[in-house]
Amino acid sequence: MTIIPEEFDAARNVFGLNSHLPGTAYFVSDPHQSVCDVALMQASDRSNVPVMGDVSNLMEDLRPQVIILLGIAGGLCDDDDRGRDNIRPGDVLIADQVSYVEFLKLVPSGPLMRSYAIDHPSVSLRKSVGVPIQKTFHINDNLGATQPPETGTFKIHIGSIVSGEKVLGDVKSHVQQALLKPFDKALAVDMESIGLARAVCDGRSSFWYHPRYVIIRGISDLVSAAGNDEQRSNWKDFAAHTAAIVAREFVNRLPNDAGGN
Repeated sequence: MTIIPEEFDAARNVFGLNSHLPGTAYFVSDPHQSVCDVALMQASDRSNVPVMGDVSNLMEDLRPQVIILLGIAGGLCDDDDRGRDNIRPGDVLIADQVSYVEFLKLVPSGPLMRSYAIDHPSVSLRKSVGVPIQKTFHINDNLGATQPPETGTFKIHIGSIVSGEKVLGDVKSHVQQALLKPFDKALAVDMESIGLARAVCDGRSSFWYHPRYVIIRGISDLVSAAGNDEQRSNWKDFAAHTAAIVAREFVNRLPNDAGGN
């Protein structure tokens, strides 16, 4: 699943999913096959609530064993405006945990976090697929004809992501500072991951169906840095591409029993 058009275009091109299944939201490589290994869809809208509904429909329609949320995200900074864990635009994050920044109780001493039941990204797939990719897959060697806005060595990170309903891009905003303060170890922020996490949790309605999910996000900007909007504009196409090539490698390395016990 992708969110914005740039993400969808990158995924379609990298995976070769150019055929639309009539009457559905899905794109596949060959619409005449009775079984498709990979299907692609663009979410109906940005933010967590639409994505939760879209993922619920996806699970009902296709019964996927692995769902990948693919696209871009903002990298988080420490006080010196450098990306945490040296994360930078063009890098890719494979998320190991998801947190929701909006479910809060506001008290004079500061916001108190609240939570509800969600599924986190698959631990088994992170260990068996994500970590080996991080150690062996080199983004720069797989860019093809796509060139970055600036040269550099682009890396794969594994870490937590926070999800909210606001576009965070003002380093001086007291709201942004208060929301992000509890998540001092998170590497990136988006607006859709918690919708996916909740939908998968809710979707385990059958004893026989146990979907798992993965979040793969290319870093388009640093949300705590000055010039965030310009940076995102310059990097979002490239970040969508790096996320897509890492996701393709992830799919290629999935074990044959990815949906098994």
